Amino acid sequence: MNKNNITHLKNKLACLVCLFTVFGCSTHTAQSNNESINKGGVSASLASVKTANTLLESASLFASLPDYCPTPDAFALSPTGKLTLSCVNYANKGLQAGVLVNINDDKTFTKIAQLSGPNNKGKGRPMGLAYAPDGSLFVADSQGAGKARLLKLTLKNNTVINTQVVAKGMSSPNGVRYHNGYIYVTQLRVPSKNKAETLSGIYRFKATDTNILVTNSTDDPHLLFLAKTINKQRKFGLDGLVFDSQGNLFVTNLGDDLIYKLTFDTNNNLLSQSTYATLQNGSGPDGLTIDPQGNLYAAGFLTNQVIKIDTNQNVTVIASYPDNNSENGELDQPADIIYYKGSLLMSNFDLLTGPGITNTGHGKPYTVSEIKLHDN
Repeated sequence: MNKNNITHLKNKLACLVCLFTVFGCSTHTAQSNNESINKGGVSASLASVKTANTLLESASLFASLPDYCPTPDAFALSPTGKLTLSCVNYANKGLQAGVLVNINDDKTFTKIAQLSGPNNKGKGRPMGLAYAPDGSLFVADSQGAGKARLLKLTLKNNTVINTQVVAKGMSSPNGVRYHNGYIYVTQLRVPSKNKAETLSGIYRFKATDTNILVTNSTDDPHLLFLAKTINKQRKFGLDGLVFDSQGNLFVTNLGDDLIYKLTFDTNNNLLSQSTYATLQNGSGPDGLTIDPQGNLYAAGFLTNQVIKIDTNQNVTVIASYPDNNSENGELDQPADIIYYKGSLLMSNFDLLTGPGITNTGHGKPYTVSEIKLHDN
C-alpha cells in the first residue's frame, strides 16, 4: 500500500487505498449497462427496481469509541453474542495500528487484538470480520496490493492465542462472511488484462485452509464470482456481503450502486447470479446486513445514508444526513452495518472526502450509530 495515499482514501475503496483523484470524480453511471461475469458461465439478469417512500428514521449514538479507534470499519457477532468491531485506523496519517475491540453491553470496550503486518512487521489493518461457529475469528488484513491476507484468530478470554494465515497475496480483501465451512471474501479490485475495465470478485476458502497463495488473476481457483463495474468515475466493485437464512448470498457493488444475489446448489456450487436491486445513483453501498424478516440494509458510504431493500425488492432510503461530526450519533460516512438486538448499528468511518462525497473531513468523536427498527 502506498502510505502517501492513506489519508485520501478509505483503503477499502480501492485496492485498499487508491486514488483520491478517482474518488474526486462525479458518480454518474449508466446502471442498465452493468455486467457481471460468472466463472461458471451463468449470465446475470437485471432485476426490476421498485421504489417506496417512507419517513426518514433518526440515528442515535450507540457508542463513543476510544482514541485508539479513529476509523472504525467492520462488525461481527460472536457465537456467544459478543459484538466485535475492527478499527483499521487509516486516519491520523495511519500512525496508529489497527485493532479489534469488543463493545460490551455497558458500552465499555475490550481490546482483543492489535495486529501486526506480515512476518510481524509493520501495522495490521483489520477490515472485514466473521466468526465461525467454533469462535474462530476470520479477519481481512489489508496490507496493499499483493500483501494483504485473510487471517484466522483463535481467541481465549478476549485474547488472541493463535494466528493462522488462511490466504495471502491478496490485493484488496474487504468484506468477510462464514457459511457452511467456507469463508467468503470480497475484493474491490481484481487485476484485469484489459486496463480499461474494472473487475472485482468474491473469493472462497475452506475454513481449514492455510497459506493459500492468491494469484489475483481471473483464473484463480478460489475466485468464485467476478463482477465488472461500468462506472468509470468510481472504479471499485464488490464490497459488503451477507447470507440469508436460505443460504443465498447478497453482495454490494460500491461503484455501480448495485446489490447482487448469488444462489448455490446443495454442494455449495454457484448456481445462479442476478442483480437484486439498484440503489440511488452515487450512494456507494458499502456494508450489508439482514434482519430476521429477510430485509436487507446497506450502508450508503458516500451519502451518509442507510438504504433498505425489502423482500419484495423495494428500495427505500430510511436515514440520510448532511455532513456532521456524529456527536449525537448522526451518520457520518457509515462503512459497515449490522443487525443487532432489534437495531441497526453503523460504524462511522468519517475519513474520505471529495466531490460526490457528503463527508468533508475527519475528526472526533469516533462513533457507532444506532437506528431502532420498530417492526422487529
